[in-house]
Amino acid sequence: MSELRCTDPRVGQLLPRYELGMLEDSEREAFLDHLAQCDFCHAELYALEPVTDLLRAKREAALAVRERASRAKRLLWPLHLLAHLERRRVAWAAAILIAASATLVAVLWSRGPEKPPEVTSTAPPQRPSPSGPKSSLSPQEIARLRSAETRTPFESALSAYEKGDFVRAIELLMPIVRLEPENAEAHFYLGASWLQLGRPQEAIGPLRRAVQLSVGVERERSRYHLALAYARAGQREEALRELEMLIAENSVYRRDAEQTRRQLLRSGMVK
Repeated sequence: MSELRCTDPRVGQLLPRYELGMLEDSEREAFLDHLAQCDFCHAELYALEPVTDLLRAKREAALAVRERASRAKRLLWPLHLLAHLERRRVAWAAAILIAASATLVAVLWSRGPEKPPEVTSTAPPQRPSPSGPKSSLSPQEIARLRSAETRTPFESALSAYEKGDFVRAIELLMPIVRLEPENAEAHFYLGASWLQLGRPQEAIGPLRRAVQLSVGVERERSRYHLALAYARAGQREEALRELEMLIAENSVYRRDAEQTRRQLLRSGMVK
C-alpha cells in the first residue's frame, strides 16, 4: 500500500491550529473542505486527538486564570481609590476638628464663666455609599452569555444549524459523532449540514447512519434527506430506492417523496 500524503500541504499545515481552536472563520472553512478530501489529514486528525485534547484543556485553563486575574485587577482599582480618598478625608476632618476646638477654647476663655456655652449636636454628614464598577453589557447580552455557558455541545451545534452557520455546526458535530457513535440526532444534523453546504457526497455517510439508528418520524426524516443526498450526488438508483420506501410506508414525507421522485424521473436531477 502506498504511503498516504497530504493533498495540499499549504492547507494541511493548519491541522494543529484547527485542533486547538485557533483558526479564523475563513481558515476553518478552508480546512474543513480540505479535510473532507484528504485521507492523510483525516487520519492525522484522529491520531492527534488525545494530545490536542490535553493541550486544549491546558490552554483553556491558562486563559481562564489570566481572565480571572485581569477581572480582579479591574475590580480592585476603585477600592484602592476609595481607600485613598477616605484616608485624605479623615486627615482633613481631623485638621478641621483641631482648628474648631482651638477656636472654641479661645472664645470660651475670652467670655469667662458667666454663661455656659450652648452646645448643639450636629449629625455627621451622610457619606455616599461607594458603587461598584458597572458592566458594559446589557441585561439581554448577559442573559444570552449565561445561557450559552450552560449549553451542551450538541445544543450549541443545533443553535448554529438553526442560524444557518453550517460550517460551525459541522465543526461542533464532528467530535460528537466520534465520541457518541450511537447519537442519531448528531449524525442527522451533521449530514444535513453537509447537504446545506452543497456537499452531498459527505452527507451520505452520516445520513445513512442516522437512518440505521433512528426510529419513527426521525427515521423517515433521515431517509428523505438521504434520498436528497443520493440524488444530488448523482446516485439516481439509490435515491429512487429510498424515495420508494418512503412512499410504500405511507410516511409523513410521502408527498415530498412523490414530488421528488417525479422530478428525478423527469429531469434526472433534484434541486
